[in-house]
Amino acid sequence: MFKDILVPMTASVGDVDALNVALDLAASQGAHLSVLELVGLPMPLASPWGLMPDVAIAEAYDPLREQGERNVAKLKARLEREPVSTEVRLVESLLVEPARMAAHHAHYADLTIVAGSIGDTAEGVVPRTYFGSLLLESGRPVLVIPPRCKTPMPPRRIVAAWRPTTECARAFHDALPFLASAEAVDVLVVDPVGGDRGDGEQPGVDIASHLARHGVKVNVVVRESKATSVSAVLLEHAREMRAELLVVGGYGHSRLREWAMGGVTRELLIGATIPVFFSH
Repeated sequence: MFKDILVPMTASVGDVDALNVALDLAASQGAHLSVLELVGLPMPLASPWGLMPDVAIAEAYDPLREQGERNVAKLKARLEREPVSTEVRLVESLLVEPARMAAHHAHYADLTIVAGSIGDTAEGVVPRTYFGSLLLESGRPVLVIPPRCKTPMPPRRIVAAWRPTTECARAFHDALPFLASAEAVDVLVVDPVGGDRGDGEQPGVDIASHLARHGVKVNVVVRESKATSVSAVLLEHAREMRAELLVVGGYGHSRLREWAMGGVTRELLIGATIPVFFSH
């Protein structure tokens, strides 16, 4: 079960939805919910004498800190009405980017829930930056909640994308609390590869047997991508199944390659309208 859940505020439109989903999940799991309000402080400018104290910079910090304190007060007022254990942390980030500071705090949580974005827009840059740091630097799974998503937690119907890779094996293990409690789980294998180090003669059967031993109500589905992308196949099957969650391994290729040339992680981040559970 998830007993420690973390939600970093990204100052994006999806924060409210991410927080609402986190509250539902915390209530269902009897979990403690920690909310991060991160204040990014600009670095002092260098001078011939090095990084010297600058009165102007110090004064610039004051309104940022005050805004952070106001945000914390609003969050506390929102959370005190909830029947779950919660806390709000005000975290200043000076020498480290806020997203990387959030990843540090995620070391002490079972799961991080973060706002997502629909479409490859400028507004989605910040939440995607948080996602990348959290997934690659925290060692913990990340649940991405698209804006205006009101999926109930825990999810009842799940599509879990399988390939015999480290990232997918980690995702299936990390998502077991969701998988074991779901009414139906489709293990979806797209474009299986044969051979001893591939999917084998019966793609998906080995991982399905493993999940069944954990009490997962699992079904194996094999599909070909043909002229479309793997992410499109995943999203189409999720719609057909009326799934409430996708489980995938994140960044099987390098992060730079994903964003430069495309990849399943990138395409799900900008195209999924249901929550996506990523592990790396």
